Amino acid sequence: MAGRHVLAIQDTTELHFASHVASKRGFGAGGNGSDPGLFLHPVIAVDAAHDGVIGLVGAQVINRTGGKVADHKLRDPDRKESRRWLSGAETAAAVLAEAAMVTVVGDRESDIYDQFARRPATVHLLCRAAQDRTLATSSRLFATCAAWPEQDRDTIAVPARGSQPARTASVALRWGCVTLTRPVSAPHSLPQTVTLRVVDVAEVDAGETHASGPARVHWCLLTTHAVDTLAQAREIVRWYQARWTIEQVFRTLKSAGAQAETSQVTEARRFVKLAVTALIAAVRIMQIVIARDAGTRQPISDAVDAEDTSMLQAFNAKLEGRTALLKNPHHPATLAWFAWIVARLGGWSGYTSKGYKPAGPKTIARGLIKLDGMTEGWNLAHSAHV
Repeated sequence: MAGRHVLAIQDTTELHFASHVASKRGFGAGGNGSDPGLFLHPVIAVDAAHDGVIGLVGAQVINRTGGKVADHKLRDPDRKESRRWLSGAETAAAVLAEAAMVTVVGDRESDIYDQFARRPATVHLLCRAAQDRTLATSSRLFATCAAWPEQDRDTIAVPARGSQPARTASVALRWGCVTLTRPVSAPHSLPQTVTLRVVDVAEVDAGETHASGPARVHWCLLTTHAVDTLAQAREIVRWYQARWTIEQVFRTLKSAGAQAETSQVTEARRFVKLAVTALIAAVRIMQIVIARDAGTRQPISDAVDAEDTSMLQAFNAKLEGRTALLKNPHHPATLAWFAWIVARLGGWSGYTSKGYKPAGPKTIARGLIKLDGMTEGWNLAHSAHV
């Protein structure tokens, strides 16, 4: 991450076992309050310039064995489960200390006054507002943003969610500066106000909405970055859109690659180790999936040690076909070149013309499993001749 602007994207996902109630031991309640499960809260590093995954920054495991807390609002912030968001920012500040800049990105759940007030000085924050907070002017956040003049219109990609397909949305952009006041329930040790910038993104011309149709896009984005120009506002929106990367990691963790929720491990203390290992694998898989078309412009060093280059060149020569269509089209110094090799090992045909799909998470997972075994064999064979 050295010298790069890194987006430290954090979020929480649940691993639950609705059909394993009788066999699981040491697991707390999942999100529904009854089935056994636990929660993972990772922070992943994404290159802000081209959206490529750099790696896993850290992760917290939450196992709710203590039951539901009744005095949530009265508890000290450091004793709340929501402390994970500030802890994630602190981890990013420590692990990514050599980065040129770090922006911690979170969804609506990370809209916590404590995080704004106590963020590490070396990181910026970017999150989607969930609370219609009171401002120092005694007005409310959402009404204030809605009253700002529209500055521009843009088109953004909205990813598929549930039964709703991916689509594009025309949005109006507004931006400005607000000063939040400390909530009544917050400790008085926190500053009375925090000043942030806001980029308000509201969908326009969406036509009539209905219960089964897509919800209108409305992101009220809070950030510590300066937002004085249209270019800066658009950059904030693009960085927030990169948050979708962690959702892809979660999908790979659960169903598209690692399949962590199919585990038959019965004890929570052992499953935690498996879950974190699966998370590392899911990040690695998505790093390669996203880099496969060279759009992230990443160097191969983001995923491969220099001493493995000669081995990969040998594998690449074996995997390439006789025609130009079956040659690895990428430069050997790029992560895309490595992704092509992994995809071919996973069973991808190599063709990219109409009717042929690019390699997805399951194919990349198969390819990595095969490559890791081949790498071990290569190293053993070569060490025998030393």
